[in-house]
Amino acid sequence: MVSRAYLNVTLTALLTFSICSFISLPVIADNDEHAAALAEVRKKIERLRHDIDKTQTKHDSVRTELRKVERSISQLHREIKNINQKQRKKNRELKKLYGERGKLQNELATHRQILTQQIQAAFVIGQQEYLKLLLNQEDPAAIGRTMKYYDYFNRARLTEIEQVRGTLLRLSGVEAKIKREKQVLAEIEQVRKKRRQELQEVSYAHSRVMAKLKKELGTRGEELSQLVENERRLQQLVNQLDDAIPDILTAPGKRTPFAKLRGKLQWPTQGKVSALFGRSRNAGKLKWNGVLIKASVGKDVRAVSHGRVAYADWLRGYGLLMIVDHGDGYMSLYGHNQALYKETGEWVEAGEVVATVGQSGGQQQAALYFEIRHNGKPSNPVRWCKRG
Repeated sequence: MVSRAYLNVTLTALLTFSICSFISLPVIADNDEHAAALAEVRKKIERLRHDIDKTQTKHDSVRTELRKVERSISQLHREIKNINQKQRKKNRELKKLYGERGKLQNELATHRQILTQQIQAAFVIGQQEYLKLLLNQEDPAAIGRTMKYYDYFNRARLTEIEQVRGTLLRLSGVEAKIKREKQVLAEIEQVRKKRRQELQEVSYAHSRVMAKLKKELGTRGEELSQLVENERRLQQLVNQLDDAIPDILTAPGKRTPFAKLRGKLQWPTQGKVSALFGRSRNAGKLKWNGVLIKASVGKDVRAVSHGRVAYADWLRGYGLLMIVDHGDGYMSLYGHNQALYKETGEWVEAGEVVATVGQSGGQQQAALYFEIRHNGKPSNPVRWCKRG
């Protein structure tokens, strides 16, 4: 059984690494002007994130713990994803080396066969020594032909010997590379196992926090007030992001305006829509501003269109949330994720994997919460995405 002290140390370390990575991200921009603008935007969003953290943690220890754990889970999933990509790359390189080794082994076998045939031929004609053959020749022309033949034969044999030597050297080099690649793969696998173990430990902590949250909501009967407060926070965040991100950062090159994509977007993930836009929730006291798509944990979440990540962090009520700015006041929102694979300021393309389905933010079942907004106002995703 893992001690609570160990879990706290692990979570703190992972959270610190995640936040430091967020702050120290390299500037992604198309030119110097965009780089300066993006750097300023990131500063604003980082201050905004800091203010959100302060507000979310005030008088709310359970959600503070939940936020810390779910951020750690996201970071670990992201690290494991990167490790898996490295493993696949190394395996491809190793496969290529195995193929190269096979070709060299075949080449070596061919050279050895030719050399064997030459040696056998030399043995047959070697019953008569080179000097004796020359002395037995009475015709000067025949002597010349014999010497030329022997010279050609010897040079051909030396060439084959050099070919064998060269092939052996190349084969030795390939074998050394294979050995190194296997060692690197073994090291990567060790890191992957370590991260998987850490993930398992943090997941146990997450289960305990979820139990606390469920108990708190059950005893205090404050679910409605929490939902209202969550909606208010999200609206405030969207408004602040809309003010923080200038259009210069959201519309590079020739792109189809988002407004013209109505009815043409692909859904961000495959699953069953369990809550529809505008339908009542919590006994009719609130309405859904987006849709809830039930899907298995870890399923890919894809950006519905080209844009720039405006927000990628934890938000109370929505868990690990990603907001993509598509320009002209349009944004798409993806909530309750298990892991976020993009950072603020990064470009995304339509269909690109940006996250994975989860149940962060206190959800009891895995699902993706998906919204589309224009100038901060929710718009029905069903009218934007393709049917079927």
